[in-house]
Amino acid sequence: MADPAAVAPAAAALPAQQSVLFEFLPHALQTFKREPALALTLGYVLVAMAGIFYNFSFYRRFGVPILTLSQISDFLVAGLQQPVALLLVVSTFPLCWVADKINMNRRRRRARQREALLRSTPDSRLRRVQLFALGSPPRWFTACVYLGIIIIYAWIFVNFYAGHRADAVRRGEAQQVTIWLGGDAAALAAGGGAGSWTYLGAVSNYVFVYDRAADRSVILPVNSIARIAPLPSAAARVPGTVAPIP
Repeated sequence: MADPAAVAPAAAALPAQQSVLFEFLPHALQTFKREPALALTLGYVLVAMAGIFYNFSFYRRFGVPILTLSQISDFLVAGLQQPVALLLVVSTFPLCWVADKINMNRRRRRARQREALLRSTPDSRLRRVQLFALGSPPRWFTACVYLGIIIIYAWIFVNFYAGHRADAVRRGEAQQVTIWLGGDAAALAAGGGAGSWTYLGAVSNYVFVYDRAADRSVILPVNSIARIAPLPSAAARVPGTVAPIP
């Protein structure tokens, strides 16, 4: 009977030359070609998820339970309010390509090592163990690893950017606003008696502001706010804001 390991070089060489990513990509492209709406939906979901990750990471640095206070509609537009979400989704494509190139080179190297081991070593239990150790995992497993890498990368990317924006807020490099509550003629006083608040963002029912002097966040119901006015001096100094004012 032929040694099963003897056919391993031929079996291993073919998969080693193939890309796991490009093995699944044609099927995905064919599906998207048949159902263009599915591609748009998937892209929108990815951007929305990135926006939700950002909101959670950013607001938790100020003690705001954003997930509890948000509604479904807020989750759907979370990614559209953050350009970084689109950048995150686009940057995953080169990441997948690099991971696939590394994996393909690893498969080719292991295939060569298996071939050399089969040629130079007689059949034994040790050789079977070595051949098993040099084997490549199933392609579906590798695809799952790619997905895990993307999730970890997204979480690190979002956390880094959210931390950067939170530090900018604490340094005062964010939009300053004055707030009037319904029924009050005077503006809402911040720390030290001033009426300048740092605008963090908003969801359907709440507006979030930050008092730098007191280092505290305030959650204001939308129905209680009469008016929000951006301070011209801060708007001129800071080219962009942390979040849009509705």
